[in-house]
Amino acid sequence: MYKKRMIITVMMAVCFIAACAHKPDSEEQVDIRDAVGDSGHQESWMEEDGAGSLSNDEKTASDGEAAPASSFPEINPTESPNYSFDREISEFLDACAGTRIEQTIPAADGTSLLISADVNVEGITRVSQYEYVLTDITEEIRADLFKSVFPETADQAEYDEMNDVWTLDIDVAIRNYFLYQISYSNGGTTIPGEQIIVFENRYYDLYPFEDNRLGSVSDSRVNASLDEAESICRQIVDSITDAGDYAADSIQAYGKSGRRPYLKLVFKRMLDGMPVTAYNDLVFLFDNDGIEKVTGSLFSVNETGLDQKMLSPEEAVGKLQEQAELLDFEGESHVTVTEITLEYVVVISTDGQILVTPFWRLLLGENEDERNFLRQKILGIDAVTGELIWEERGNTL
Repeated sequence: MYKKRMIITVMMAVCFIAACAHKPDSEEQVDIRDAVGDSGHQESWMEEDGAGSLSNDEKTASDGEAAPASSFPEINPTESPNYSFDREISEFLDACAGTRIEQTIPAADGTSLLISADVNVEGITRVSQYEYVLTDITEEIRADLFKSVFPETADQAEYDEMNDVWTLDIDVAIRNYFLYQISYSNGGTTIPGEQIIVFENRYYDLYPFEDNRLGSVSDSRVNASLDEAESICRQIVDSITDAGDYAADSIQAYGKSGRRPYLKLVFKRMLDGMPVTAYNDLVFLFDNDGIEKVTGSLFSVNETGLDQKMLSPEEAVGKLQEQAELLDFEGESHVTVTEITLEYVVVISTDGQILVTPFWRLLLGENEDERNFLRQKILGIDAVTGELIWEERGNTL
């Protein structure tokens, strides 16, 4: 379902110096650096990072113990004339895919992060870094949205110039109507000045809070199947974005204690085979009457390329351990991680740049249902800077 791109830029040379040549044959936990042997390369990804911290192997050596062989194969164009950067990336990802991490990390207030996870890099074709470019919500986008949701009555929408909103009546007698406006974030970290589409039915209160969310989407009481709901929402996504650039990232079910049942579908833009977690992804609320709400921002990207080495999954977990005192699990004695993926995330750098950058994401939850339930909670390590990312996104309105 994810769109894959095979474009490789010369700028990738800086971040991907080399990669592992072989997966470990053993089922035991193995550092991916141990799987490649010693190539003698002195400027590999295993060097000290920008903060001066040592890798695990270097720390071991500094304690007087023999360090295992730990460098990626040196690339010599004269010896390997057909060696290409796409192969370099592919080998690195192949090595990552063979990684399993088992570790318990003490966190704040006596809590623990329990990691028992395979690294999943399936479908990734390349890795880079991008500038996040704001996209204005135009009148054309507004009209396309109305037509896709209400193809037969979209032309009946009325514009309120004083309040700068559009309305479309569903049932005048009970004041059931849709309201459309361009909003801006008023809660949580977000992109300054980013425009957010808000198109919603003002009659129903769907109560979009955690205590109304079902533990499993299979318990949904919405009549439409998940595939049917996703197909309808996808048509809307395609009408207001470049077709094929987005994929459904999660579907959650709501409707406890007799409340109105509905589905929440989150669509994210895809780059290089990876979902981009932005601050305002496209979100749809879908019930037995169809679409009840559409929110989210649109954006474009300019590729800037990576100018630093990337962390391996094990190095990322090491960075997480260094910053674990910042993890607050809100009363839980422990939280479990059962999958680690490489994805893109939108961040604001220390110098104010808005970037789409790769990060190693630790998916919370003991099984697929729990991982889906907790999908909006973002725990990960920036694969370039090593900084902790621990926040909840999707609730900035």
